[in-house]
Amino acid sequence: MNTQIHENAALLIINNWATPSPLVGSGHDARSSENGLLSIMYGSLERASRFDWLNAGRTLVDKTYINILLQAAELDANGVTTTELASRLDAFVRAELEPLWAEFEELDHDPKHQLAVELVDKCAATVLGSSHQPEAASWLLYYLCPQLPVFPMHAALKEELAAKQDLAVESDYADFHAACRRQFARALPHIHSPAPPALYGEKRELEIINQILRGSDWWQRRCFLQHLITAA
Repeated sequence: MNTQIHENAALLIINNWATPSPLVGSGHDARSSENGLLSIMYGSLERASRFDWLNAGRTLVDKTYINILLQAAELDANGVTTTELASRLDAFVRAELEPLWAEFEELDHDPKHQLAVELVDKCAATVLGSSHQPEAASWLLYYLCPQLPVFPMHAALKEELAAKQDLAVESDYADFHAACRRQFARALPHIHSPAPPALYGEKRELEIINQILRGSDWWQRRCFLQHLITAA
């Protein structure tokens, strides 16, 4: 395992942590940074969970936030408008995430991984409208549910995993997740980079983002994914 690549990947992410994506608007929208995406997506659900999942008739995740993520991650929405995506995502959150939200962090290791795969598949089918849309679904859940071990799909990641394991490029999310999980277990002992502090958001948002970064392996997964992209 090339620890130098891991160190370079972590340094790159830290440098870009609060940097707006050049793919969004004029390249100055702080919400499009890694910190910003985690804050607006996970922050929306965490806030809703504290108010009995009520949102005064609005969708739990604003369509603007979804559009920012789609642009920043260069995702295909399968021809679905962001307004419709927000509506479908709202129904998905209330049906699939809300009932289990308080239990996510308490699940054992294997059930947590199994649930992550099941939720990505359900999100692809119900929100994106096709079971063949796991990429966008995995990115949505990666930022919405950092408590769960979701590995977002990416063309470069699939190619690199295929090369490492002498496999066909995984298009099925369950296979992709299993491949990531195996490689992540090997990489984790070499990921020593601590998560940077949250810099975007109101005081309460900063607190919850810092808490989730300390209490989950989201940052380690992000370093691992950047390592694969760097190595590809």
